[in-house]
Amino acid sequence: MKNKKKSICIISAFYNEEENLAKFIKNFEMTRSKLLKMGYSINLILVNDGSTDKSIKIVKKKISSKKFIKLISLNKNYGQQIAIYVALKEEKADFYGALDSDCQQDSNLFIKMINRLRSNKLELLQMKKKYGNYEGIIKKFLSRFFYYIFSHLANIDIKPGSSDFYLFTNKVRNKIISSNISKFFLRGFIHWNNFRKGYLEYTPTKRSKGKSKYTVYRQLDFALTAMYLYGTKLFIKIFIFLLFFSVSFIIYLVFKDYFLNSEITELLIVKILITFFGVINLFLCCAITFFIIKFKQNISIKPRYKFEK
Repeated sequence: MKNKKKSICIISAFYNEEENLAKFIKNFEMTRSKLLKMGYSINLILVNDGSTDKSIKIVKKKISSKKFIKLISLNKNYGQQIAIYVALKEEKADFYGALDSDCQQDSNLFIKMINRLRSNKLELLQMKKKYGNYEGIIKKFLSRFFYYIFSHLANIDIKPGSSDFYLFTNKVRNKIISSNISKFFLRGFIHWNNFRKGYLEYTPTKRSKGKSKYTVYRQLDFALTAMYLYGTKLFIKIFIFLLFFSVSFIIYLVFKDYFLNSEITELLIVKILITFFGVINLFLCCAITFFIIKFKQNISIKPRYKFEK
């Protein structure tokens, strides 16, 4: 009796990528033919994340006769993380891959990834991006700065250059879909859980068409979501720092007004109270406001979607 072929499900979300989708699908088909020769069965799930351009029409035309490609449409733009989550719930396979649809991530790398994953008995393999010269200095600096600060303060070891370019096992998929969709941040999730994971570096292809959908606003929201979900220790450390700052400033005021002037005045007491409670209240107000905003945003995430014919 022949062994059953191991199945691979590749997931890619797209939002207004009409200029890149035809090439992306063509690239996937070439990768699929190579993996078929290696003894794998492989299919692709494309998730339309609320596109408003001609993306959906282009995809439907390209996949009309291809049963190994499925198309899911979300009712609005939820972001890549939620799109991946939805697709994972709808498909069963032995291995799952995720990559962007802008053709900057080479789907042929899945051949190297599946070999590394299985030979090293890993549960998850994440691709780390090598920053190219085409990326702005500010973007590279902010990305590295975010991962450095977040990793040290939130105690989650997210490597600089981390991307949503993965290959992982069914075990990881089951863990993901059992989590709360309103609290889903894939890069944090995979590091928060103790999966056997590894990394490979890759050089992204320069985007030749269209514009990146990761605007400054999107990147800021991405960072805030990460802190909301996994940044409890971060806020505790900030609170301790502010507490230390306020106490240090109070000591300075006491030294300045008492030890130098040899008297405790009512004004000194007022300064001490204003400093201490002012700093603490400022932090608490900011923290509470931040958590309320993010909680309201995430609790309302109930994506509606449908399979396109």
